[in-house]
Parts: sequence; structure tokens; C-alpha cells
Amino acid sequence: MPQTLTLNRDDVTLSARLVQAMRDAILDGDLAPGQNLSERALCDMFGVSRSLVREALKALAAEDLIVHVPHKGPMVARLDRKQAQDLYRVRAAIEGLACAEFTTNASADQRRELMQITARLAQLVAEDAPERAMVAAKNEFYRCLFTGTGNQPLGKIFTQLNNRVVLLRRRSLAQKGRLPQMLTEIQGIVAAIDRGDASTARQLAEAHVAAAAQAADDSFADLTP
Repeated sequence: MPQTLTLNRDDVTLSARLVQAMRDAILDGDLAPGQNLSERALCDMFGVSRSLVREALKALAAEDLIVHVPHKGPMVARLDRKQAQDLYRVRAAIEGLACAEFTTNASADQRRELMQITARLAQLVAEDAPERAMVAAKNEFYRCLFTGTGNQPLGKIFTQLNNRVVLLRRRSLAQKGRLPQMLTEIQGIVAAIDRGDASTARQLAEAHVAAAAQAADDSFADLTP
């Protein structure tokens, strides 16, 4: 496990910071899917007490990022093919609605920011940027998108869903040809938003998620003997 994630003890919200730090470690891949989580090792990694680690494990289990396996203890969740398919079907509905509502409700500044993030994505694809940078940029895109909907419940639902989708995003983006295809899809969505065409933006968003779902599904097929 990484040894450079010690937290600042001066922060009065140490418990909340620990949950966030462990969540980030999972989403960034520092704690890998299927990895067993030793309480002692986590204490050493983050420089906190065992009681705080146990609280954080419970919180992340509630988010389905950690599972407790009998006789093995806690481990980072590893999604199977059926779980991935189910997640993407839900994501398609949520993301389609978000694109439609962003088109209708977003401010000029939020629209500008979405276009800037899309331009940044294009630059990262052209540079063949590291996987972590691509995932971070996609997360920024969704942060801007869901903020611009003005729909707080929709944003909260997506945040929890996206934490699990991130576990799959690396698999889908790693599929041959997926990165330029993903960029083309995102650019089409943003162009529809810029035209004020909520219906097309929604349809393109649903198609984008369907393509991502297929790429993730193909990654599971690649593992089949």
C-alpha cells in the first residue's frame, strides 16, 4: 500500500477527511479493486487510529466502495459484469436527464466552463495523457454538468453512482479506439447544448453511455478464458 497519505491532525474534521482520503485512494486506483484492506495497514497509511479506520470502512461500505467478505475482512469492491451493466443502464437515464436540464438551466458561465473542460479533454486525448488525468477530467466534466442542472437531488444520485462507475471507467477507456470515440461523443453533446437543443443533448448522452457500457462489457469479455 502507498505510504504517503498521512493526514493533517490539526483538522477538526479528521474523520470526514479520512473517509474522503480513502475514497480518493480507491477512485484513483491506489487501493485496487479486490484488494484486502488491513486495518493496521490503513492506520499506518493515513496516520490515524484504528477506531477512525473502522468508521471510515463502514461509511465506504455504505457507498458500495468496500465490501466485507466472510473470513477475509474488508476489501475494495470489484464489480462483476452484471453489476456493471446495471450501473450503466441507470447512468444512461440520469446522464440524459442531466444534459437536458443543463441545456435549459445552466448559466452562461457554466456553459463556458463546460466548453473549456471539453477543450481540455481534447487536449488530453491528443497528448495521449495518463489514464488518471483522463479520469480526473471526465469527473470535472460531470461536476460542471450536474451543477449546471440546478437539480440537487439529481446531482447527489449521480455522485454516488459515479463513484462506482469510476471503478469501471479505466476499463472502458483502455479499450482500443475508445478515447477518440469518447471525445467525439462528448463534443457532440456539448454542441447540442450550445445550440439549446435539449432533446438531442439527451439522446446523445444516452448514446454516449451506451457506448461506454459496451466498452466496459468488452473488457469483461477480454478476461474470459
